[in-house]
Parts: sequence; C-alpha cells; structure tokens
Amino acid sequence: MRNLIGPTHLYSPPIDNLAHLGFRSFLPHPYLQTWVQRYWIARQPRIPEQGFVEKLYPDGGTNINFRFITNQLPEVSFNAFQTLSTMKFTSSVDLMGIRFHPGGAFQLFGLDMPGLMGNVYDTQDLDTDINNQQLLDLRDQLNSANNIAARIGLIDDWLLQQAAQCMAQAGPIQQLLPHLPSADNSIETMSAQVNLSRRQLERRFQQEVGLTMVYVKQLQQIKKARQLISANPERPLVDVAHEAGFYDQAHFNRQFQRINQQTPGQYRDKKRAQKIPHKKPN
Repeated sequence: MRNLIGPTHLYSPPIDNLAHLGFRSFLPHPYLQTWVQRYWIARQPRIPEQGFVEKLYPDGGTNINFRFITNQLPEVSFNAFQTLSTMKFTSSVDLMGIRFHPGGAFQLFGLDMPGLMGNVYDTQDLDTDINNQQLLDLRDQLNSANNIAARIGLIDDWLLQQAAQCMAQAGPIQQLLPHLPSADNSIETMSAQVNLSRRQLERRFQQEVGLTMVYVKQLQQIKKARQLISANPERPLVDVAHEAGFYDQAHFNRQFQRINQQTPGQYRDKKRAQKIPHKKPN
C-alpha cells in the first residue's frame, strides 16, 4: 500500500533532541501526516544509576507506545494525559511511539476520546476501541524487526491499512488545527470557515479531540512558546508571547505557568543552561 500512495521518508531530521535518551523523531508517511505528528524512538542501553527524569508537556495529542523488554513481548499502551507529567528512566530504555495530532486517533480508530482523556490504557482496556488482534500482530512484528527503518515501515503499513479500512479523510478539525493558535482566529471565525455553527463545531471538536477548543488552543499556543524559547533562549519573552498568539504579557505568563508548572523565565533559564557547552576536565 505504501507504494500506491507515495514513498515514505523514513529518516527525516530529528524534531527534538534528547540525546542522553537516544531520542529521535521521524515523519510518518505523507498520507498519514494529517492525523499523525511523528513517530519517535528512545533507545539507550546504559543509563546512569541516578537515572533521568523528563517532563512530558501536553499539546492535545495522544500516543500509542511500545516498550521493548529483553526476552519478553513489548508492552503496548495508549497515553491520553493532557496535563504536565513526568517520566523517570532508569537502567536502560527501548521505547517507540506514535504521536497523534489532536483528533487523529479518533479519525483512524473511532476512539471515545472524551471517555479516554486523562489516563493511560493497556491493550486490554482498549479492546472495544482498537482492533486488538491487528495491534497485537503489529506488536509481534515490531518485536521481530531488527532495525528502526523496518519498525517504522511496519507502523506506516499498519496505519495506512487502518486509514483505508475506515476511509479516513481530513475533516473540519484537521483543517482548523494549524490555525487554532492564532490570536486572530475566534471560534466564530473558524466555524464560519468550515460552514458549521459555533455550537456544532465545539461539539464535534469535543467528540473527536476529547477536549474543548479553548483548552487545545491554549495548549498549542504554549507549545509554540516553548518551541520559540528552546530555539532562541535570548529572545525577549514579550516577542515570544506575541508570536505564540498572546496580546497580553500577563495572560501569557499565567497560562504558561499553569500548563508548564514553571514561569516562562524559569523555562528560558533552563534552556539557556542546556545550551552552555560543558567543559572537559584538563
């Protein structure tokens, strides 16, 4: 099926950089990018005794995760957390994930998003939502694959087959998501763009994404702010706030701290420290 739709760019440039965890991101097949943000891997055979603790920031999207364990079948889970959480890595890590755009999992699997939001589920919990046999078959195939390219190809094929089976199409939510963070785009304006009333659009958004439009807009704006600060920690925060879609600096500060549990200045200081090269001992 991949050849009928177009070639897959397996080794797209990494989107994030968590080198200490061997973290890399890959773009999915072009046909799937309407619903899937990225595939990601974290592979590090040796982690220091103290381990690593990483923050997981919400953006309205969801994950299917595969945790590979030596001499065991991989563990499979669906992560729908939409508040800041942390994950501790110890000993070693061998993870792979599918990151869906907000609403992407609904379009491909018809999941009950309002009922799933806020928790992590294993495959048994999702028995009536996802075709478990196909997912378990994918798990077994991923376990047998001996390199990253093969694993990504298997996930691409599985999702392409799923998209074909459910005849997935880009609907109003997918059309509006890229424009959601803009301060100029009110819900009334966006509903008119897709020929829906405000109430119809809000109900459909809640059904497909599992969250309100207002909350996802905030998550997406704060995500953009984090990206801007990470790219250039020296950039004035007032400029970051404006480009992320905030006209009011105080409102930006409140929303950033509420979602990230740290102020924009604290986040910037952390990114500044990460960019300072470590000196090698003499």
